[in-house]
Amino acid sequence: MFNERYLVSSVIGKGSFGQVVKAWDQHQSDYVAIKIIKSKKPFLQQAKSEIELLQFLNQKDSMDQACIVRLQEHFLFRGHQCLVFEMLSYNLYDLLRHTNFKGVSLNLIRKFGKQILKALCFLSLRDVAVIHCDLKPENILLRHPKRSAIKLIDFGSSCREGQTVYSYIQSRFYRSPEVLLGCPYSTTIDMWSLGCILVEMHTGEPLFSGQDEADQVSKIHDLLGEPPASMIQSGTKGSRYFCPKREGGGYALRTERTSKQRSLNEILGVESGGPDGRQRNEPNHSISDYLRLKDLVMKM
Repeated sequence: MFNERYLVSSVIGKGSFGQVVKAWDQHQSDYVAIKIIKSKKPFLQQAKSEIELLQFLNQKDSMDQACIVRLQEHFLFRGHQCLVFEMLSYNLYDLLRHTNFKGVSLNLIRKFGKQILKALCFLSLRDVAVIHCDLKPENILLRHPKRSAIKLIDFGSSCREGQTVYSYIQSRFYRSPEVLLGCPYSTTIDMWSLGCILVEMHTGEPLFSGQDEADQVSKIHDLLGEPPASMIQSGTKGSRYFCPKREGGGYALRTERTSKQRSLNEILGVESGGPDGRQRNEPNHSISDYLRLKDLVMKM
């Protein structure tokens, strides 16, 4: 029994921060998820920041319209900071696993995309200005196992715009060029992550699956070409991955690569009935549907 109120039933998640348990709230007669933080100073510091940000976000979104998880309360238990959240269902990575990594329909992606955009629009409002910093399928949860409503969770790495202290943020596959190159960053880095997520939710595999940072930069370069020179020049890590071309100006990757150039058209299967032709002749998966998704992702 936690806090003379919560009966723990099972562990539902583990991470470097500690673990998340499912518990029965005897006061509200409902299940909750409790995030139990390791009792080490850096984790406690991070938990404190997460609590402050969530209280601020939940207060700004008092009607619970912005698809952000609700923090119900927090308390200390035997030296462990505990955060009590509303109980949600499984995450989008679990959903992909249920499809054997074959991906979900464009209709479902449209529903997810709309809600995540709603959350990102809210986070980027001038009087909110919070960067999530770790948007990925594991941090987007379904509210109910059989419905498409979702919420963003895990604000443990988040920060306010203008207080960007960390240079090592975002999970690698979803890490934006600003962060990879060591440039100043803003709420727009979450939009990059969302573009990666939308493609992955349909194809079933990450769009950029770098084995390390250099490989991540190369994979992005293979698909999108070189980043703007201004980014390479202003980033603290620009010269780590790029060098000036011998002639004609511009920059080249430092590591020579023999990898095949691919296009977003091929990855999405715009003209070939979806990824590996899996959606051929399916309603709402026409070439024009795919072109709209491709256009949206390229803007992200």
